[in-house]
Amino acid sequence: MKKLLVLSLLFAGCTSAGMGLEATSRPRLYPNDHLQQVGQAQADRDVDDCMAMAEEYTKDENKWKDAAVNTGKGAVVGAATGAVAGAIFGNTGRGTAAGAAVGTIASLANELDKMDVRNPSYERFAEHCLEKRGYEVIEWR
Repeated sequence: MKKLLVLSLLFAGCTSAGMGLEATSRPRLYPNDHLQQVGQAQADRDVDDCMAMAEEYTKDENKWKDAAVNTGKGAVVGAATGAVAGAIFGNTGRGTAAGAAVGTIASLANELDKMDVRNPSYERFAEHCLEKRGYEVIEWR
């Protein structure tokens, strides 16, 4: 059981290691006349403002509820799988508990990873906001 707990924690650490990369991306601006005129400091403030507006207007109100439901489903599937494995190898109770733990961790890591990826509406909103202010977005980094 201790080995399974250690493996579960390692799995959770590995899956969360890549999280957060998308959430910190920012638009790179083309150095057009408007950017040259207002300067980088003002452009950074405009980017921050447009990103904040995009966050407000494109946020998903149900993402935490959906994550909880999907994590619960993962726990049930893990418990069922663990029960079968436990029945085969002789300890149904431990197998069920271990399966539920692994299913919960895997599902939760997956849900958190999905939350970090911005939806395309967010980027379109921010780009539109910046274009209306005279900027041209090259890419997101």
